[in-house]
Parts: sequence; C-alpha cells; structure tokens
Amino acid sequence: MKKFDICIIGSGAGGALAAYGLQKKFDSIAIFEKGDWVKRSQTPLYALSHIYRDQGFVSGMGNALIGIPTGEAIGGTTVINSGTCFETPKAVIQEWKESLDINISYEELSPYFSKLRELLSIQKVSEDRISSGNKLFREGLQKLGFQNSFPLDRAEKECVGSGRCPFVCPEAAKQSTDVSILPKFLAQGGEVISNTSITHILEEKDKVLLYGKTKEGKKIKSECRTLVIAGGTLSSPILIRKNRLGSHWRKTGNELSIHPALKVLAQLSYPLESWNGVPQALGFKHPNFPALSFEGVFTPPQLASIVLPLDGKNLDDWLQNYNRVASFGVLAKDTSRGKVRSYPGFGLWVWYFLNQKDFLALREGARFMGLTYLAAGAQKVVLPFNGIQNEFSNFDELKNFNFSPLKPSQLYAMGFHPLGTCGMGRVVDDHLKLYGSQRIFVADGSVVPSSLGVNPQITIMALALRLAEQL
Repeated sequence: MKKFDICIIGSGAGGALAAYGLQKKFDSIAIFEKGDWVKRSQTPLYALSHIYRDQGFVSGMGNALIGIPTGEAIGGTTVINSGTCFETPKAVIQEWKESLDINISYEELSPYFSKLRELLSIQKVSEDRISSGNKLFREGLQKLGFQNSFPLDRAEKECVGSGRCPFVCPEAAKQSTDVSILPKFLAQGGEVISNTSITHILEEKDKVLLYGKTKEGKKIKSECRTLVIAGGTLSSPILIRKNRLGSHWRKTGNELSIHPALKVLAQLSYPLESWNGVPQALGFKHPNFPALSFEGVFTPPQLASIVLPLDGKNLDDWLQNYNRVASFGVLAKDTSRGKVRSYPGFGLWVWYFLNQKDFLALREGARFMGLTYLAAGAQKVVLPFNGIQNEFSNFDELKNFNFSPLKPSQLYAMGFHPLGTCGMGRVVDDHLKLYGSQRIFVADGSVVPSSLGVNPQITIMALALRLAEQL
C-alpha cells in the first residue's frame, strides 16, 4: 500500500491545479486518473471514440435529449474543450454571496486569475487566426448594426490554427493541463497514476483510505492524510454518494446546470474551409438576450454528419459542400436544473429538464444566428431543430417564421459545461471541504453552485488554487 500526504482523484482543471498549488507545501502528492496520456497524431474520430467519456454519448434525458461531452484522459475535459478562458463574472459571485451566503469575493479570486493568465499563456485570438466562419458571422453582425463582437481569450502558445481544439490539439498548442500544468507537477516529484479508477473511499480519524483498480483489473490500495476529489461534475457526486462521504452526501448529484447550447450552420456560394484557424475565436453578447452568450464553433469534416439535423438528399448536399460551410453557437446561463445518479446494471444516469424560459431564449438565439449568416450573404442556413422546417434561404422568411409549435424535445442541443452537483453551500463549504468531513475536499466543476453563463475552466482552476493555498 502506497502512502501519500495528498491524493487527488482527477487530473483536469480542478485536480491538476490543486496538485500544482499543494506541491509547494507537501512532499508526496499523487493524482489518480482513469484515462491515459493522449495521442496527438490521431484523427478527430479517434479522439471522440477514445478520449470522450462513453464515446461522447453521455446525454441528459428529460424533456430534451442533450449531449454532455466530458473528457476521460490525463488532463480531463481540458484536453477536449475549446481552450476559451473567462474570469468568473462579478455578478455571479455576488449572487453566490446573496443567495447562498458564500464568503468569496471577486477581489479574492482576482490574484488567481492573474496567476492563471501566466500559467496558461492566456491571450486574445489574433486576427490572422480567426476562422473564416467566425469572420463571416462578424460581418453579418455589422450589417445588422452590431459592432460589439470581440476576440476570445484562450489558453494557447504558438497556435497554428489547426481547428481541432475540442478533438485534442495536434500541436500541443492549447494549454490543457496535460501540457501546461502536469509536466511542472511531475518535474517537482509529483506522481500521476494513470489508467486507474478509485471506487471505494473510507475516511478514518487520521487518514483516508482509497481502493480501486487499474485498467487491467489489478486492485490497488492507497492511504493519504488529505483527499481532493476532482473527478468532474458527473463523476464526483457518484463517488461521494456511493461511499456516503461527509454529512450531506444525499444532496450530491442535484442542482445540475449544463449551459445548454445550440449551433447554426450556414452554406455559402464560395469556399470557406472553416476548419482552418481557431474555431471558437469570437464572442458576442446581444443586448436583448442577456442570458445568452454567442461564440464561434466548428466541427471537423470527419464528424460533420453528427452535427447536422438533416437526412437524405439535404444531408448529402451539406456534406458534399462542407468546404463552403460556416457555423456559430450560443449557450444559455440556464435556470433549468437536473440531477446525476448511478444505478446498478445501468451506470450513469443524467436527468435534465429544459424549462420554458431557457428553451425560448435558445430558440430565438438560434433564429438570430441564422439571420446573421443570411445577412452576411449565406445561400442558406440550417437551424438545430427537428420535425419542423429548419432550412432557410430568405432573411424575412426566417425572421417571421412561426416556431411556436417547436418543443424542447426537437432541439439538436449540447451541454458543454456541467456544473453544480456538489455545490458550495449545499455539499461543500466555501473552502470546498465536504460538510461533515475533516479530510476530504472537492475541486472541480461540481462545486460551482450555479450557472456561470461563460466557459467555466478559469473559475474551476481559480477555486482549486484557492483551496491549495488555504490547505
């Protein structure tokens, strides 16, 4: 049995940064990770089938089927995200204080944001690396009278615009934690134990015992003085519930938010090759839709068929002309909530009910994206709807089209940012310690107690660095 000062479950945004911060104060730290180091020479299809949890088929079920992609590799979901970086909005932190009595301020987190800018080489996307599809959307915004689009901040070094951010950066330019943080951790004597799942946890008076198994089925046992659970919003609550950790374990898995998101595709009369450059390079906030955030997005050609809500000849047309396709996305600061559970013989189960308020905001956000591309000169657009007209080539027709019969079940949606299932004020305190525990902490998206409305990576990392300093 191996003994450590600190054990950390998970190597993503929370786990890696907690390990990095704690390494300055503790001698022996081990990270347990179910996945392995990624192979950067593989195709996007390989990434989907080997790096995404359950090959990307995890979905929230309820009144809508919404895919929830997470990573299962060293680096966690940071390996398959866009690399986009937003500080925690001040208004959200104020909401936490007022509604949940969480004693955290923006001023307290600000030094960690600054530190992360240095660690991750956070910088704005340069004009020459903005993809053509993003630039076209900006052109459409300008024709509609909007001048307030902005280049996004991203964690990257020497990006060459491979267009592969969510499917493992082939150049290791995106600063996922396996690139930016874990090599530093290993160089200072830290240990990463890959291909290993922790299944059972026992907290005793003076230690925590971990039991698990390797990918090959070999049983392992470890002991630590302090445990940090950072398995992610979908996994951490399952582990806590299974082992009945802390006094509030029955509340874990509830209050799931996911930032439900839609994308609209546009077909032009000339080649765009939108796969070149940074696919998520531009952002936009619409004054009439405060809960929505618009951001660029593009899926590589090898996976194009899975993002098009079409079939037959219509699908063939879009696939054959994919070099002339652009796309943009929108996500909602959702007020809907779901839950995460695991059942014997079934495994992970995610329930999420998209309420009418969020649904209508997303519907109109999709309409707006379609109108923007048509204003920019697109021949036609396809909206992420099923069972109703979803292709439009005329601006006024789309503007005036009656989508009132549309239901949430007809959306072609994703939820890229699961949060909240072990939220501060409900399952952990504002120092991220499990209520009722003396030695177990949580540091991942599950502790973020409400929807942020922006990509959560920097929030998760800042909270992890704060935890490390306080420990």
